[in-house]
Amino acid sequence: MQRLVDEELINKEFNIVWHAGEPLAVPLSFYREVVEAIKKIVPAEKRVVHHIQTNAMLLTQEWCDFIRQEDIRMGISCDGPEFLHDANRLTRGGKGTFKEVMAGVDLLKKNEIKFHVIGVITDKSLDHAEEIYDFFFEMGIRSFGLNIDEEDGSNKTSTIQAPLEEKLKAFWKKLYDLQINTEKYVHIRELYNFHNRLLQGPVQLPPMYFTQMNGPLQIIAVDINGNFTTFSPELLGMKDVNYGYENFDLGNVHEIGFRESLNTEKFKHIFKEINDGINKCRMECSYFNLCGGGAPSNKLYENGSFATTETRYCRYTRKTIVDAVIEKMEAELTN
Repeated sequence: MQRLVDEELINKEFNIVWHAGEPLAVPLSFYREVVEAIKKIVPAEKRVVHHIQTNAMLLTQEWCDFIRQEDIRMGISCDGPEFLHDANRLTRGGKGTFKEVMAGVDLLKKNEIKFHVIGVITDKSLDHAEEIYDFFFEMGIRSFGLNIDEEDGSNKTSTIQAPLEEKLKAFWKKLYDLQINTEKYVHIRELYNFHNRLLQGPVQLPPMYFTQMNGPLQIIAVDINGNFTTFSPELLGMKDVNYGYENFDLGNVHEIGFRESLNTEKFKHIFKEINDGINKCRMECSYFNLCGGGAPSNKLYENGSFATTETRYCRYTRKTIVDAVIEKMEAELTN
């Protein structure tokens, strides 16, 4: 944090996201110390907002008291109703975790702590759009996002492949239909992002990068040992010499500054490849103004290089959603 302040990388509001693995596995005493240390480092006119993405299984009343005291933004990892959630989110002993997650959710609600949900879409989800939507509505959340089961990092395969594209499109159409009902409205991140991008107009690159994952130091991911990277957080700590990199770490906070790391040969190589990929997307893809060049980590792990264009992640979380919503809009206008 001291480096961020010294290098003037903090704007008026700065977000710290505790995620990857299970953040609550670390003792609460750690967060108490860290939060107080950050308060002493960051100038008073700057606002630091802490976010925790958790499965909620380790939540306690003491945790809730701390969350309320520090106004921490909470995200819960849940894939929907029990039969979907427990299909993949299991304990080491193979037992479903749904009931423990819901106990944590109930504790948040008891303490009047607002939260959002991030779930994962697998092939098992695609026939159950309404059940998923109704489940999250009944949970009383303010918003939810749906990450696709993607090929990225250590996850080498996805359950969603080309034969399921039409089913996936129908899934998004159904969610769009359900969200239109203002009496049962829940904010859906992916649909909001589509409408937001639609209103923004043509993407101007460079110097403004359309997504945080394509802009240097817009996202800084730091591991427990102080190693850091930028662009896609999923790159942190990944080792895969098949792509020509020993790893994607740009340095360690104890040894090198964030801005200084931008002068390293590794960064320059990665950044050039990412920019080459963005430019190819701009030239070749009619969806570019609604995307801005895709996610570097997905390009790397699906295509073998940052300097590439379409990925399955791109098709299923951008193009399919765009097509689904536009087809619904066109159908409504012609009726």
